[in-house]
Amino acid sequence: MKILEDINDRIDFLVKWVIILVMLMMPGVMVFQVIVRYIFNYPVAWAEEAVRYSFIWLVFMSACAALRRGELVATDLIIKRLNPKIAFFLTLIGRGCILVFLFTAAYSGVDMTTFVFKRGTLSAILQVPVWMVYCSLPIGCALMGYQIIIGLLHQIRKTRPRTPSESETFRDVPRRGET
Repeated sequence: MKILEDINDRIDFLVKWVIILVMLMMPGVMVFQVIVRYIFNYPVAWAEEAVRYSFIWLVFMSACAALRRGELVATDLIIKRLNPKIAFFLTLIGRGCILVFLFTAAYSGVDMTTFVFKRGTLSAILQVPVWMVYCSLPIGCALMGYQIIIGLLHQIRKTRPRTPSESETFRDVPRRGET
């Protein structure tokens, strides 16, 4: 289990930096676009497409990070009031359903990405291969599926998952309220 947690920490580190870079790049490109358009009267065509594609990646990477931290919206009002054994069983079923959905979405994403890759389709303005955008779906779903599997293993073993603040990767980063 320690190996899986170490892999999870490395994935989280990579996902975190992708999110940070994209979150810095998107407003920068949009501010650049506004300045160039309204001050210099020269619209830049590639800015909107770059931000759109970055946003697609941002959604899947952020969902993975939020899933690990337990920050996704969940309705557990009923689960908390049930017998612990029934709640355990229903949670297992719920996580299993999520895994089935993520597997189906990842499979479809691989199929779409392969199709677009074989056609060699390029984006209209940036002229980058569109498969680079399409592969965000299977990669994001696979990363979220890994998080669900880690959660399932912890639930079955009745252990608590290691949070990002407890991982070795983040020991140098001060927590909120620490100086």
